[in-house]
Amino acid sequence: MSDRIASPPLPLPPPTPRPFGWQRNSLTFAVVLALLLGLLLPTTAVLLYDVQRTRETAMEDLRRDLARTSEVMSLSLAEPVWQVSPDLAEPMVKAQVDDPRFLAVKVVEPASSTPFLSFERHQDVDDASLTLSQTRPIQRDGREIARLTITMTAAPLLQAKRAEVWRTVWRSGLTLTLSLVLMLWVLQRYMLRPMTALTASAEALAAGRLGQPLHVSGADEIARVGIAMERMRQALLSAFEALRQHNLNLEETVAQRTAELTTSNAELSNALQTLQAAQRELVESEKLASLGRLVAGVAHELNTPLGNALTVVSTLDDRYKQLELMLSGGVQLRRSTLEELARDTRRAQDILQRNVQKAADLVRDFKQVAIDQTADLRRDFDLGKVVEDVLVMVEPSFKKTPFVIETQLCHGLTMNSYPGALGQVLTNLLMNALVHGLEGNEHGRVTVRCAALNAGEAELSVTDDGRGMDESVRRRIFDPFFTTKLGTGGSGLGMHIVHSIVTNVLGGQIEVKSSPGQGTQMLMRLPLNAPQRAAAESAVH
Repeated sequence: MSDRIASPPLPLPPPTPRPFGWQRNSLTFAVVLALLLGLLLPTTAVLLYDVQRTRETAMEDLRRDLARTSEVMSLSLAEPVWQVSPDLAEPMVKAQVDDPRFLAVKVVEPASSTPFLSFERHQDVDDASLTLSQTRPIQRDGREIARLTITMTAAPLLQAKRAEVWRTVWRSGLTLTLSLVLMLWVLQRYMLRPMTALTASAEALAAGRLGQPLHVSGADEIARVGIAMERMRQALLSAFEALRQHNLNLEETVAQRTAELTTSNAELSNALQTLQAAQRELVESEKLASLGRLVAGVAHELNTPLGNALTVVSTLDDRYKQLELMLSGGVQLRRSTLEELARDTRRAQDILQRNVQKAADLVRDFKQVAIDQTADLRRDFDLGKVVEDVLVMVEPSFKKTPFVIETQLCHGLTMNSYPGALGQVLTNLLMNALVHGLEGNEHGRVTVRCAALNAGEAELSVTDDGRGMDESVRRRIFDPFFTTKLGTGGSGLGMHIVHSIVTNVLGGQIEVKSSPGQGTQMLMRLPLNAPQRAAAESAVH
């Protein structure tokens, strides 16, 4: 044996640092570019549409007002024209031409070359498409006595709207600029700088400089990543130190083991102790594997509501950016636009609330199950609620299969026992039904039932309609290291752990009912008040 000491791997050359800034591949550039493109393009399109729509609306209003005014004035001027009294007609005309849209009003008698009444206003904007003119006859007793010509323009209304738009553009531009500066400051302060520091520490760790500690401040997600990296650095140092000590003591350990093996009694004793230790470690590994399956199931279940929530948040962000760009682009803010945004916001809030609540429920249930299975504490609990919590963690394993889980639970059945141990039993039974009982079937059902048996006991059963088992397998199902999946990943400890927990920890009994082709039923009778644990812990742990 050599005395070489294991050392950390040779450090790699540090990569060239890429500081966060305004480079094309930087996060800041991507955020600013996304804001500009996301705001500029939709706002430009909406602005062009609203300008055209405003012009069309102004012309429709002008056409309607021109027709109404022409009709009213033709009726009102009949009497003054008949009496040849321009003085009476002039106030009527002035009352109308106070509106800046009026460019000209002319009353001409058929037999006269001189207008009976005329009004003209100078037009600053020479845009013939904005001007409309209409001529109507002025009649008295069914006879035409004069002709009324009115000319109106939509230019004053459009000029007023343009002025209003420019004022809105300036206000929105100032607000957007200030918002962008504040966003960039917050991004730089709370994300880019910590990420730069964390990147430098990660590069030092990758280069093999394990003696350099990671200094992390704050309590946000980046800080938690830094804390995890610091723990990893310390774990690597401990692992290298342990490996060094192991190499130093390896020859001495081998010599000591060789001396122990010279005596047959010592050999048998050590073999028995090793076997018992291996069995305990395998039991613990099986328990951790059960908890690992729960973790995988919860992660799969959380993916859907969190993905939906992220999609809704992104959509809301786009909608608000669109509103800001509408304001900054000079588009008139309409009631319909705000109502549409309010409706979208409300719908998004409902979707977010449902998905986030679902994710919170999953995390809460998993947290309780994980605490129970790791701490294994005794407490009061509702049997039906614990069964439901465990099913939430196990159901993802059934989702991609043609098999379903049905429940017949009695709520309000309170137990003072060990919910973690009970959850491990239920998890092992369900996974055993999935892997062994229903394997190869095109469809299947697993039924979980709990009910009060008497004043001091409850009954919990897991039943599947799978292929069942013959008597030789049923008799040995609780034996340690017995499995029908030998060589394909089965450890043979799952049902042994179930039997040990039910009898030694929960103080109950478990019975197996099965026959080939008739499915399997695991029937447990559990006391509502579990016995105090003493020697039971050594039997399971």
